[in-house]
Amino acid sequence: MPTTLIFGGSGKVARQLTRILALQSPPHKIYSIVRNPDQVSPLEALGATPIVQSIEDSSVSDLAETLKRYNPDVVVWSAGAGGGDPQRTESVDCDGAIKAMNAVAAAGIKRYIVVSALDMRDRENKPTPEWYDENDTQRSEKLWKVIGRYMKAKLAADIELRTGNSERKLDYTIVRPGGLSDEPGKGTISAGKVHLGTMVSREDVARVVMECMENEMTVGLAFDVVGGDTPIAEAVGKVSKEKIDCFEGFY
Repeated sequence: MPTTLIFGGSGKVARQLTRILALQSPPHKIYSIVRNPDQVSPLEALGATPIVQSIEDSSVSDLAETLKRYNPDVVVWSAGAGGGDPQRTESVDCDGAIKAMNAVAAAGIKRYIVVSALDMRDRENKPTPEWYDENDTQRSEKLWKVIGRYMKAKLAADIELRTGNSERKLDYTIVRPGGLSDEPGKGTISAGKVHLGTMVSREDVARVVMECMENEMTVGLAFDVVGGDTPIAEAVGKVSKEKIDCFEGFY
């Protein structure tokens, strides 16, 4: 039975991923790290085995011990502070994410998939992506103005994942979805160097993560995902075959 451990299992994308993995044939054994004991029962109903552990309060060695205990085939980072509290944004989305990647490496687990965000880049020192049009540039300005602290925290973690991987040696993939909706998944997306305006359902993002689990050619890539009309397996397959990376040159 394949096993998956999810950091931030109570989040909406994580819950969709849990539901999808539990329905696979064979079903995945899913471990789900959550902070609040109240989140245990809903996750059990979806098919997960919840683990109550605070990412903020745990050390790298604490998290590594948990990972060693359950020894998953794949670890997924889908945690976040929600963007409301600046201090928690830093402690979860940046510091917590870095602790988690270090713990995965310390536990000897290789496959690591991160759910990040679209437009993650060093806007002050790097050029605007060449595939952006004027509408994309305007959306980017608005996004960073509204949730800039969150974006900077996520960016720092993504940079550390990539630049520090010569030591960690993780088989990582960074999935960078755009605006998220709770609409039912369509099973289709646009992936790679995309425009920023089209919402994507959380269910479809979860299916992209699952597709990355099954497609080893996505290792080492960071790619963007928005709503679109291309079947998910085909879209992810094109990204992996053409080695489309939306992060390189922008951090």
